[in-house]
Amino acid sequence: MEEIETTCPPSMQHADGFLEGLARAASPRTVETYQQALKRLALCLCETEYAGLHESEPPYRVDQLGDDLLLVFYEWLNRQYRPRTVAVYLAAVRRFLVWLDAHDALPPTLSVSRAQNRLKAVQGQVRRPSESAHAVDPGLPAIVTYYDNLALSPAKPGHRVRRLCLLRNRAIVHTLYASAGRVSEIGALTRDQVLDGRLDEVLIRGKGGKHRVILLTAEAQAAIAAYCAEREDRSPGLFISHGRNKGKPLGRWALWKTVKDASRALGLYRGTSPHDFRHYRARQLLHEGMDLEVLQAYLGHADIATTRRIYAPYTALSKVKDQLATFGLSAVDAST
Repeated sequence: MEEIETTCPPSMQHADGFLEGLARAASPRTVETYQQALKRLALCLCETEYAGLHESEPPYRVDQLGDDLLLVFYEWLNRQYRPRTVAVYLAAVRRFLVWLDAHDALPPTLSVSRAQNRLKAVQGQVRRPSESAHAVDPGLPAIVTYYDNLALSPAKPGHRVRRLCLLRNRAIVHTLYASAGRVSEIGALTRDQVLDGRLDEVLIRGKGGKHRVILLTAEAQAAIAAYCAEREDRSPGLFISHGRNKGKPLGRWALWKTVKDASRALGLYRGTSPHDFRHYRARQLLHEGMDLEVLQAYLGHADIATTRRIYAPYTALSKVKDQLATFGLSAVDAST
C-alpha cells in the first residue's frame, strides 16, 4: 500500500471567494462558523461519496452538486450533531448556495429553491437516529491487524515519512479499539497524557468538558510507544501530521481516512468509521458479560440511562443467539 500523507480535510470550490466577501460584512466569529460549515459540507461529500465523489478529488467542484445536496447534508449532520448546530451549518450552506447563484456559479443540476423545498419536505420527519440503530461491520477488528501486517519502510531518510505514518496509523487504530473513545477524544490526546505509551490509564477531558479516564491495552501501549520512539519532533500532540501541516494534530477527517483506507482495502462496509470502534467494543464487552454499570464507566456516559438505551437491547439479543446455538435445531434435524 502506498502511504500518502493527507491530513487536510477536503474543500469546496469557490469557498475562499465566498468567505472573503462575507468577511467584509460579518464578524470574524461568523466567518469562522461559515468556514467550519463549508468544511463539514466537503467532509459530508467525502464520507457519503456523494455522486461517486472520492476524497482524492477536492476541492470539490460545485458543478458536481445536485438538488439533493441540502437533504444529504441535513441527514449527515443529524447523525452526529445537536439540532442547534445542524441549523447553523445548514443556514451557512444555504447562504453559500445563494452566493453561488448570484455569481452564476451554480450548475443546472442544482436549484436553490428546489434544494430547499426538498429539505423542507423531510425536515422534522427525519429523526435523529439512536446509536443503537447503527450497524457495525463484524470484520471491524481486521482494521487493526491490517495496519499491523503492513511492512514498515526502512529507517532511512527517504522513507522516514512513510514509516512514521504507518506507525502512527497502527497506534491510532489500536487506541480506537482499546479505549472505545470518541473521535474528538482520541484526536486531542497528547504525548504527555499517555507518557509515550507508558500509561494504561489516561485522564482526558471528554464530552461536555467533563474529565474521565480511558483505558489502553498492552497492545495499544506498545503501538503508541513504537510510534513515539521514532519521532524527533517537539510537537505535543500524540497523533500529528508528518507531511502537509507537519506537526499539527490530526483532525477528524484524517482519523476517518485512516479507518476508511483499511476498510476499503479489506472490503468492509462502505460506511465504516472511527466511531464504529466504540459501538463494536461496547457490544463485544456486553456479550462477554460485562455489567452495564461497568460499561457506563468504560464509555464515559454521564447517565447509565444512555448506556441502557443504546446497548441493553444487544445484551438480550446476545443471550438469545447463544441459546439458539445451544438448543436450536436446523430444519433438516427437526424433520428427522
